[in-house]
Amino acid sequence: MKRTGEVTLGIIGVVLSGLVSILGFTLTTFMDSQEFQQQLSQEMAQDPAMGTEEVNMVIGMLGTFGWAIIISSILGAVLGIIAVINIRGGKRRILAGILFLITAVIVGIGTLGFAFVPAILFLIAGIMALVRKPKPPENEPVY
Repeated sequence: MKRTGEVTLGIIGVVLSGLVSILGFTLTTFMDSQEFQQQLSQEMAQDPAMGTEEVNMVIGMLGTFGWAIIISSILGAVLGIIAVINIRGGKRRILAGILFLITAVIVGIGTLGFAFVPAILFLIAGIMALVRKPKPPENEPVY
């Protein structure tokens, strides 16, 4: 049985996860820049509801969020590649489906929904891999 749909969704998910990791690297790079942090804190300080502690907390959370995006999306891309390799062989569709589902959870939750498109693609590929079964041979009766 051909698994073109699962392979295609998996490859697109891997590529999008890679792009999200690049976006995470960019966010982390900007958050490490003192100039960017000063500009961000000046913008946030104009809000009367935000104090200095809240501004520093938000800046720290954005840096941490960048690393969470990077780690989750790279892990998702690696697991997605392993799942695509397993589904192409055709004999390990259950393993590939489970890997796709695990990858969807890691990418979806690990990036706090930031990379929801790759997560949805991995989820659909995982469900397709688990649900679609090869047709039985025509000479055997179907029960």
